[in-house]
Amino acid sequence: MFETHPNSNGYMARFSRITRRPRTDCGGHAGVGIRPLRRPSRTRLLCSALLLGTFAAAILPACSSTSTREAVSGEPVILFAVDGLEWRVLDPLIEEGRLPVMAGLMKRGVFGRLESMVPTYSAVIWTSIATGKVPSQHGIRHFVYETNQGGRREYRYYTSGHRETKAFWNILSDYDLKVHCIGWWMTYPAEKINGTMVSQTNTTSVLHDPQRALWKGSLLRGVENQVHPLDYQNKVMSILEETENSMDRLTESIFGTRPHPSTEFSRLMWDQTLWAFRADATYIEVARDILRSGEPFDLLSVYVGGPDVAAHRFWRYAHPEEFTNPPSREQIDNYGNIIDDYYAYVDRVLGEIIQAAPDSATVIIVSDHGMHAINNERIFSPEDPPQYTNSAHHLDAPPGVFIAAGAHIRSARRAGAGARVKPGVTPVVGGVLDIAPTLLALKGIPLGEDLDGQLLRGVVETAWLEDHPIRYLRTHDTSEWQAARQERIREAVAQSERLEQLRSLGYIR
Repeated sequence: MFETHPNSNGYMARFSRITRRPRTDCGGHAGVGIRPLRRPSRTRLLCSALLLGTFAAAILPACSSTSTREAVSGEPVILFAVDGLEWRVLDPLIEEGRLPVMAGLMKRGVFGRLESMVPTYSAVIWTSIATGKVPSQHGIRHFVYETNQGGRREYRYYTSGHRETKAFWNILSDYDLKVHCIGWWMTYPAEKINGTMVSQTNTTSVLHDPQRALWKGSLLRGVENQVHPLDYQNKVMSILEETENSMDRLTESIFGTRPHPSTEFSRLMWDQTLWAFRADATYIEVARDILRSGEPFDLLSVYVGGPDVAAHRFWRYAHPEEFTNPPSREQIDNYGNIIDDYYAYVDRVLGEIIQAAPDSATVIIVSDHGMHAINNERIFSPEDPPQYTNSAHHLDAPPGVFIAAGAHIRSARRAGAGARVKPGVTPVVGGVLDIAPTLLALKGIPLGEDLDGQLLRGVVETAWLEDHPIRYLRTHDTSEWQAARQERIREAVAQSERLEQLRSLGYIR
């Protein structure tokens, strides 16, 4: 059955975004008007799927955003999406000088905690980040959903077709801006955007029925709609195969060699993490390939999930003092560095991406949540059910990470304060719903009045905002897009390997 949370019928936001802006006339400039942006108070809010869904439907008449094309392309943006990035891990590594790229961005830009939702299911939160809307609006409420076929209950995977509203990659494409989206959650089938989209790719295992199903963790030759444009799919397949063949060399370059024999449990943790490292390496190489072309772009988004999975598996090795039954000294020597070393690897490849991008690029780092210890008093065994083998989780996790620097980003300051007071003291910069509106604003695109998020006004330069006032329209969603979405829905059959990945991470039972 599903691993549920007390509020699983809705989402408890750590911030409030319920004040709607005044409706505007759809005549003239397609509902676009210039008004000051006011920031409401941030209080804890239970987001009822039924209430918000009904309210949203009531206020959103069909009003196309594409009748106005007044976008400001400006400097390119790199959106580096890192699952499970945790300030408790970042701070010491920054102090030790092991994350020079992130530290450099923090010194010249803005950083802070990014509030999320509870429960923090990655598929749900990353969709909220991409859309600026709560789950009752965007329609993705878990990793999988239940269906009843002839009296038999089945799990099926949400797909991009189940997303009921546009994401930032759709909206930028509407305005003829070049956008690349690599590895984002819930992107199969890949959408036809003005750029490149690569669905999540974590394993090369063959599906029983590839024509009916493609789930997170799959990339198969001969299966359509995994990559857009279609003629780029063979190149992506080649990158995946090269990554698969180089995994031993890659992991040794990141983590070194283990000085002691591994226990059965430690080997299990390693084997259940390797797929995430392979996925990240694939996404990163695809991003490098796009940048090597030298073609201009407006936004490049790259998702990496390894920090999240590594923390799930190896928190107990990195923080043995938090557990009644820590690993042995030998196993800590083997695996206690996994989380820190992977953060350092992520920092290094981010630096390589920045180096390959135009010098004028704005860089934004976002994580969906932090991490914390669980199962603190258990005796860990390979025979345990999957939900008891993890030593960290995030269903009620601390806030995530936000770091930004570059064109039109405020310089050398924390959000809402001056210099850092001391390590570990980091203010809130905003929430996950605010990322999409901020991206749109940086590109001069009007914000939909149906957004639940808002511009991160403390992040963007005041002078730039004065020169580029925020405009609004009722919605970016159109009847044409909704019709195409219905055609893209593919109900993913619950195949054993990916479901086992979700069970092993404790998301379902």
